[in-house]
Amino acid sequence: MHDAIRPTVVLVVLASLLSACDAAYPEVVVVNKIDQAVLVRGISFNGCKWDSMLAYGDASTPKHCLPGGGHIGFEKFDPRKYCREQAEDGTIEGVCPCADGDRETVERDSEQPSLAGTEPLWFNYRTVSVKKVGYREFHVFELTADDLEQDFSVPGPYGH
Repeated sequence: MHDAIRPTVVLVVLASLLSACDAAYPEVVVVNKIDQAVLVRGISFNGCKWDSMLAYGDASTPKHCLPGGGHIGFEKFDPRKYCREQAEDGTIEGVCPCADGDRETVERDSEQPSLAGTEPLWFNYRTVSVKKVGYREFHVFELTADDLEQDFSVPGPYGH
């Protein structure tokens, strides 16, 4: 009976050691503070990926990431800019420039070639600064307009 308990004890000790390592990993939360009109999604940092979309002021769920340093990667979309481009191009009938509260209806000429696509593009960005995290730490990182750059190391949404 004593010999039968020994393997079980070893397994329990190993399982607790492995779970203790995961708890020691740094916990990270990311907050979108870029602009009230900007949405972000596909956030990644040191082995963590958040699939949720964050509006301005929204925070991601906490995740245990790998310790070390790196940039925070994400996709960014500005709906106001997209709408303005569509209005200027006349791509979508009825979308207006809405400059200074004026609401003009833009009629699209069917002969006019479309300069902007009707499908919005999410562009890849990353933080300029390198974020560093260590074991057993908790960090809240804010994505801000002055700490982002377009990330050309990731394939873009252009289809080529």
